[in-house]
Amino acid sequence: MKNTHTQHCVDILRTQCKAESKRPFLARGINVIRCPNCLMAEFACFCHLRAQQACPVEFILLFHRDEIHKPTNSGRLIADLFPNDTKAYVWSRTAPSDELIQHLNRKKEQCTVLFPHTDTAQSQNRKQRVLLTPIQHENQKHCFIILDGTWKQASKMFHQSEWLKHIPHFELSSAAQRSFLVRHASHDMQFATAEVTAMLLHTLGHESQSQQLLHYYQTFNERCLMSRKRGNDSSMLDNTKQ
Repeated sequence: MKNTHTQHCVDILRTQCKAESKRPFLARGINVIRCPNCLMAEFACFCHLRAQQACPVEFILLFHRDEIHKPTNSGRLIADLFPNDTKAYVWSRTAPSDELIQHLNRKKEQCTVLFPHTDTAQSQNRKQRVLLTPIQHENQKHCFIILDGTWKQASKMFHQSEWLKHIPHFELSSAAQRSFLVRHASHDMQFATAEVTAMLLHTLGHESQSQQLLHYYQTFNERCLMSRKRGNDSSMLDNTKQ
């Protein structure tokens, strides 16, 4: 199916990283013919299911460099659904982009880092303001910084970035995570970026956007599994194209 979507911030960032890279990104499934937009095998493309909409909050996706090219990365789904409310950057420990720093300076008190509970994070929370309910100032939306990488990578990004430490961070409560697990009994507690963001939206009371993102992630997950089959078996496809 022909894609009619305009490239969003993650698409543009991926293209920039590819152009600047000194070596190609090689991963399992490299020989699969993929859709250039959703990165799934062509027969498993789900671009037609992308329903763009406005979001009550904004997001900054801060990617670990290894994550930006992965077809299995779920952070990009946030930009798929909320392209006008999402910005994307590659993380740097000591040299974040000028554009990112300028954006953070503009947001000032309306910016929060979303990061899971760690002992270090809890210690820092004693010194920082803990944001429970984002406050809207005039017509400006609150902005959440989403650290996108493996658990180990995200922890490194959070703890080693001096330029992030003045920004309060928000930890999803145990209650929010338990509520999510009640609805997904087989979950292994390894939450993907899109799932964590859906939990955040639910916690903030934006249930419609939360459910849209969660359902979109579930479709994405199904298509990832289909892509791994490396076959063009139409019987594997669900009825979403009908």
